[in-house]
Amino acid sequence: MKRPKKDEYAPFHATYINALPSRGTAKALLTKSWKETVELFGNLSEEQGDYAYEVGKWTVKQVLIHMIDTERVFAFRTLWFMRGDRAPLPGFNQDFWMEYADVSNRTIKDLLKEFKQVRDHSLTLLRHCSDAQSIQTGTASNSKVSVRAYFYIMAGHHYHHLAIFRERYLPGLG
Repeated sequence: MKRPKKDEYAPFHATYINALPSRGTAKALLTKSWKETVELFGNLSEEQGDYAYEVGKWTVKQVLIHMIDTERVFAFRTLWFMRGDRAPLPGFNQDFWMEYADVSNRTIKDLLKEFKQVRDHSLTLLRHCSDAQSIQTGTASNSKVSVRAYFYIMAGHHYHHLAIFRERYLPGLG
């Protein structure tokens, strides 16, 4: 599956597309970003899971649930467009969602297990996406997006948050 062209996603998705390494298929990028996640988050203590680099910023566990929720939304949109549904899909407000995402009784291990299941489902969806389906488009958040763009956006969103984690969280966790 080729990378999407700029007219296959909204301008605000460019942040995620630009966060991707210059080479790699959607499958390779989704697989590699998962391995990096396990390396970065897998050895954190539960106390570190409650760390936020600044007052008012998300904790490590909140970042994980955000990545899980976002991938679920993107995968749903991808499936919606793959199946040819033309009804437009709404946007979602990540800050509003976070108000209702209670991670206080969740462990990092549990969140990583859930994320692995979500990622495996995304990879299964990708594996069963035909070339014809990959170029189908739909509307989400008032923007036209292709199926293949969403697979790369999923990976790019993940890489975007891994970079933030390395830059802003890791220094304070050391």
